[in-house]
Amino acid sequence: MTGRGDPLRIAIYGKGGIGKSTISANVSAALAQHGLKVMQIGCDPKHDSTRLLIGGGVPTTVLEYIKNVLPTNRRLEDIVFKGYGGVACVEAGGPEPGVGCAGRGIITTFELLENLGIKSHVFDVSIYDVLGDVVCGGFAVPVRDEYADAVFIVTSGEYLSLYAANNILRGMKNFAERTCRVAGIIYNARGLKEEDNRVIRFARAVRVPIVASIPRSEVFARAEKEGRTVIEKYPDSAEAAIFRQVADHIGKITSEKSAVLYPALPLSDEILEQVVLQREAHATVQKYDFSSFCVQKATGKVLSGSVKNRRPLIGCAFAGAVAVTAQITDAATIMHCPRSCLLMICEKLLDTEQHSATIFGHPYNSGMMSRLLSTDMTDEEFIFGGERKLYETVESTIRKGFTHIFIVTACPPGIIGDNIGNVVKKVSEKHPEVHILSIPVDGNLTGDFAQGMIDACCTVAGLIRNGGQGKDTNSVNIIAEKWLALNDEKNISDVESLLKRLGVAVNCRFLRACSFSSLLNFNNAALNLPADNDDISECIRKALASVSDVLFLDRSLPVGFAETEAWLLAVAEFFEREELAKEIIAEEKEEYERRIGRVRPQLEGKTVLISTYPRSVDWICDLAEDLKMNIAKIGLTYSPISESFTSRHAGKIPVERNYTVEKRSEDIRIIRPDLVLYTYPALKPRDQARGAHIPYCPGFGFHAAVERAGQWSRLMELPATEGWKKDGEGML
Repeated sequence: MTGRGDPLRIAIYGKGGIGKSTISANVSAALAQHGLKVMQIGCDPKHDSTRLLIGGGVPTTVLEYIKNVLPTNRRLEDIVFKGYGGVACVEAGGPEPGVGCAGRGIITTFELLENLGIKSHVFDVSIYDVLGDVVCGGFAVPVRDEYADAVFIVTSGEYLSLYAANNILRGMKNFAERTCRVAGIIYNARGLKEEDNRVIRFARAVRVPIVASIPRSEVFARAEKEGRTVIEKYPDSAEAAIFRQVADHIGKITSEKSAVLYPALPLSDEILEQVVLQREAHATVQKYDFSSFCVQKATGKVLSGSVKNRRPLIGCAFAGAVAVTAQITDAATIMHCPRSCLLMICEKLLDTEQHSATIFGHPYNSGMMSRLLSTDMTDEEFIFGGERKLYETVESTIRKGFTHIFIVTACPPGIIGDNIGNVVKKVSEKHPEVHILSIPVDGNLTGDFAQGMIDACCTVAGLIRNGGQGKDTNSVNIIAEKWLALNDEKNISDVESLLKRLGVAVNCRFLRACSFSSLLNFNNAALNLPADNDDISECIRKALASVSDVLFLDRSLPVGFAETEAWLLAVAEFFEREELAKEIIAEEKEEYERRIGRVRPQLEGKTVLISTYPRSVDWICDLAEDLKMNIAKIGLTYSPISESFTSRHAGKIPVERNYTVEKRSEDIRIIRPDLVLYTYPALKPRDQARGAHIPYCPGFGFHAAVERAGQWSRLMELPATEGWKKDGEGML
């Protein structure tokens, strides 16, 4: 056999410990004896694949090299070593057991070899000695079409070894686009009873030939003791002859590829047992009964609507958690993530802060950015683990003067299994005065943006001190504000002004622009005021109820006159100041009527269609009633934030659930409303209707709703469809 044919790339797979490295090295040596140029790449963190080709030495691994050498200084000759017969030897290497991601290391190894200019066509045969876990995307790389032309599967007659061989066939079937790439089974015997028959039955069942049967022999042990292959140390042995036969078979693959490669035809688990173990009957699997000695508890995990109902995730839990912890004004948030994740969340928070300050005129909170830090994970941390980098970042954050620190994890730490608890424990032992709380949301592995918010709030709620309820009898807590609402600070300022007129102060905002000390003293307040009544608010309420006895008002912060009147009376009743509340209401009523009177002439008698998420629009219904407008229908679209919908107007106004964009367009055509109010998506030009967006947070207080009416009245002065709005219709 000579090296005149097309280059051949071979992957050798099999269960861990089955002897792949010994077989790979001997096959490479046999091919080299045939005069071929051979490269062997060890794709295993143990980095011992090529040991027998280089005299038992331990070469520098690719991943070790990447870790220690700058990209501009990397050279191919530093990681490719010359072995027996001129075999080019490469070891991928990997992290220490239990940390990082060895699979990612394999991908990085292949990328570096290509970037440094190594070309498989330089070699007649390239052999990949691969860890036998094709479930991992990294270890599955050589089985994909772009890397391996043929795959050998090494197995013994042990059931678990054959089970792994069958799994490898499953992986090939899943990953490979071409159907025929199985080169054969290499049977590495263990000397078990009936072992030969088991392997033969398996080979026949999957329709793959046994190309070599390697007996259990002391020759291998003696050769390995010398750090040599049997091809080199005992060239005249029967064992060496077996590997030369494998080399001859590889020669046939080069010249007769279509004739000696086979499709992957894995067996089901049941048939595998029948074939290998010859066991026909399966025992009935029974569930374990805990009822007699164990009281099962609910998980206690509070889930967002999307996670609970397995709906598409909107945003990631990492971003949701950071949006919460970033609000604590004297605490740092360390994001254990790549820099791209840092950019994503900081850009969103910064954009919200800047727009809010510009539009509503309140001070821009530039200090938030100084509290957000990142471990800036790179490929090195993905492979070797990010715990050391996280520890160093926490230490650096403490040196900056922070004594309250949150750690929020993105996807990579969760995927590679970084133990955040170990890092927290290590730092806490060194700095007992520092409060460190981890929120392991792991990017979107835990859930969506809403789930991250819930998890962060549940974690922060654990900081609340016991006792102290009502210590400050004239204060309240505001909970569950909308963190990313541009007008949130203005809205809360309006609420604080209203409460101040009642002689009530705000003790803590959970969680928005609050200090660590205010969180600790959450229980000093006499009453909790929910900002909203959606599903997330209810989750936060449950989390707080588990650590606090402070009562909750059963009304959310009010929008519009009717809601504000009822809300103010309820708060006043709690604090026994009803008369004062009535005086405030009387003062505001006169102003409200004046403002309503200004816009009623343009809106009276107009028909409105509402398309909204399942959330309260009673403020719109109240306003329409005061303006003498007609609401034709309320259509409820899908929302990842809330599922529940209640309305004081439900009996008077038709409510349609599962409201689609198509149904909305149909209703517009039939009803021909004067105004369509919507949350999402916006109207299409073909709808030919006036539309106004329903804000995520419309504002709080007596006059928040009537301010919206001013916008509606201005819309009435415009035609329903302006010509320019049709430009580009149908292009997208």
